[in-house]
This record gives sequence, C-alpha cells and structure tokens, in this order.
Amino acid sequence: MISSVRSRENRKHSQVSKSLNFSLPKRASSQIKIHHLPSISNNSTCCSNSSTSSPPQSCSKLEDDCVDISPVSKNTFDDPLNYFNYDDFNTILPITINGVKILKIDWSYFSAPPNNLSRWKAHCFWTVGYTFDINMKKMKKSSNIKYRLVIQSWCCLNNKSWVKNKWDRLLEHETGHYLIGCLCALEFKYKADKFKYTKNYRMECTKLFQDTFQFYLQMERQYDEETNHSQNVSKQKEWNEFIKSELLKY
Repeated sequence: MISSVRSRENRKHSQVSKSLNFSLPKRASSQIKIHHLPSISNNSTCCSNSSTSSPPQSCSKLEDDCVDISPVSKNTFDDPLNYFNYDDFNTILPITINGVKILKIDWSYFSAPPNNLSRWKAHCFWTVGYTFDINMKKMKKSSNIKYRLVIQSWCCLNNKSWVKNKWDRLLEHETGHYLIGCLCALEFKYKADKFKYTKNYRMECTKLFQDTFQFYLQMERQYDEETNHSQNVSKQKEWNEFIKSELLKY
C-alpha cells in the first residue's frame, strides 16, 4: 500500500561567506588555478559581508569608504578596478541543475531603496529552502514502512536587496554569494535524495538541511575573507572558477 503526503518545510535561511582553503566533501573537491592579479588596499573600495537571520533570509553587504547620505541611483564614482573583466559567470548562467533554477542576476534584483545612512555600498539578501513529497510504502513480508522523500530545493534573492554603487566588480562578487547559496541547495538535494529515512523523516531531513546550510555558511565566510570582499581580484578570480566548477559537478 502506498500513500503520499505533501509537506512544505520552507526552511529558509540566509548565508555568509567562504574561501578556497575550505575543506569540501570528497566528491566536491576541485583544483583552482591562481591568477596573479593585483588587489587594492582595505580602505580604497568596498567589502562584503553576510549574515544569517531567524526569519529566513540572508544578506551580503558591501562597505562604503565613507558614509554617503545623498540619494544614489547610479554609480557615484568609478570603480578603481574597472579595467578588469568581471563576467566570469556569464558563460554558464542562467542554468537549471537538478531542478534548481539558477539565475543570472543583475542590479535590477537590488530593487529596494538604498539605505543612505548605511556605510554599505550594497545589501544583498538571499534565501535557501526546500519542500518535499513523502511516499510511505508498507513492506510485503513485514510491518516495516519504507519512507522516500522527493525533495525540491531552491535559492533566490528577495526584494530587500539594494545597491548604491553599481560596479561590475561588486555584482560579480555578489553573484558569488548567491551561487554559494545555490550550491547549498544543490548539495542538500543530492544528500537528501540518497538518505535512508525512518519514521522520523521530518527530523532527519531538517538535520540534514541544517548541517548542509552551516557548511555553506562557513564557506561563504571564507569567500569574503579570501577575496577581501571583492578587493583582492586574484582571489576573486580563483573563487569564480571554483564556484563554477562546483556547480557543474551536479
């Protein structure tokens, strides 16, 4: 006898940042080529950061050199590193991988009014979550029940995101944050599809999601530390290649 129950978890979370020395699972390991490109000093442009929150959302912030209290709709000044090419992700985006839709984001996704009293140049919120169908099948020769979950996971930006300085470099860096969230959604689905569930499937699935989420939060922290929030162009290029290669493993 087979019964199917629809259950929506919507375990939405937000993220932080990661870097290339991060210890990935064996199947997700990859090698990165180092590009010897210049970086700039800590106080010459902006940096990014992200955080988690109980209401399901994540954010990434790009720091201002000084507080700008005037309304901004376009760039207030040129990016000092605007002579580099910042389209590393354009060759693969948009793409759908294992049911997870991955967008090619642009500044139109940062549609909220900028906080002109904030020291940040941009503020990016993303959310990762999942839903599932549960199939329960009673075994013929025993009273045991076999549980199978069909997972749909996702990652998206929400309309709280805003921007002051629409620099290509910052957009590329923020795209990296978003794609780490997409990696979280993909890795969770990969693990959840293989997991052998018991009658405690809801708790097991939640723990699997939380563990995966925490892993990618740490990855995101490393991402910001190593790229110096986009200012270290060499490390940013390394991360771009790493993130792309990880996505395409699924």
